[in-house]
Amino acid sequence: MDELVRFGFDFMTPFKKKVKVAITLVFASFACIFFSSPGKTQTQTETAGHRFKNIKVLNDMPADQLGKVMNIFSASLGVNCDFCHIGEDFAKDGKKEKDTAREMIKMTFAINRDNFRSRPEVSCNSCHNGREHPQSVPNLNPVASDERPKQPAAKPTADQIVSKYLDALGGAAKLQEITSRSFVITRVEPDGKTTETETAWFKTGKYIAKTTYGSIVVSEGFDGAKGWKAGNKDAIWMKPDESEQLKREADLFSPANLKAIYPTMEFRFLDRINGRAADLVFATSANGTRERLWFDAQTGLLIRRSAATPTILGNFVYQVDYSDYKNFGGVKIPTVVRYAMPNIRWTRKIMSVKTNVSLDDALFNAPKP
Repeated sequence: MDELVRFGFDFMTPFKKKVKVAITLVFASFACIFFSSPGKTQTQTETAGHRFKNIKVLNDMPADQLGKVMNIFSASLGVNCDFCHIGEDFAKDGKKEKDTAREMIKMTFAINRDNFRSRPEVSCNSCHNGREHPQSVPNLNPVASDERPKQPAAKPTADQIVSKYLDALGGAAKLQEITSRSFVITRVEPDGKTTETETAWFKTGKYIAKTTYGSIVVSEGFDGAKGWKAGNKDAIWMKPDESEQLKREADLFSPANLKAIYPTMEFRFLDRINGRAADLVFATSANGTRERLWFDAQTGLLIRRSAATPTILGNFVYQVDYSDYKNFGGVKIPTVVRYAMPNIRWTRKIMSVKTNVSLDDALFNAPKP
């Protein structure tokens, strides 16, 4: 369910976890708030104070950041939207927590302004760290974090890491033979429930997935140029950073072209992910998006990817973990993919795969209103 709201509707997530009938309301009432209509250009300089009602502190923040910032608040304090807001009337005042939040935001801005030249070095999470109240005493039972493994005497190059990755998948030549795939997927929500059915199709440079929630079919796709999302027939274009992440879903279907996807790649150091040594690579896409890629140092397989969208209160991080690689059509693919963002998590488990299926390009186009 969380994936439904991860693009644009993200700050509504907590209300939707148990009320799936509200999907129609989300698309009908909030699409006009978070997205420009297909064919129209959204003003990049529009502020939250101009677009939304009753904004008293975040007035000058770009309007497109509001959903992400609210999710950062929620994750930082470990609370849902209704901790500060009254029902789904987000503009309404009346809760002391909302007034307190406004004062805390002012305080955070002041700390960053006076000490860090207005860079968002301090955020809500700096003090709250997932708790409703800031913690003024140290944790007396800390959990030890994984230490970095011993660094290699000779650092591997990005080219060597990529070559090892492609070989681990089945080899560049075999990868080039795969032009399309279709998937049947089981979705697993954070509470362990697997109530939604998902299907996905990939064709070089294009991607579409459909998730069924009762009578509502939610689609998201990348048509080769832009990302879109639709509830039944109501399609909306994604914001640029969101579209870029959906584009990456399509890009990584053809990993043989990894160097074209990321023209600039640099090995940084040997890290540790889930107890395993991993080569961390800083990668920059053709349009300048910076991402981090972790490759298992032993197997060579990609095990994590992360990207971040800057906001006035720190980065909104988008993380994908890849595991349980299996061979389909002579090429390995991860059959368990975990997605995580502030206050939004879900897992995809691939149940079946068909390779080199015939797919019409029109399948990937956004539905017309």
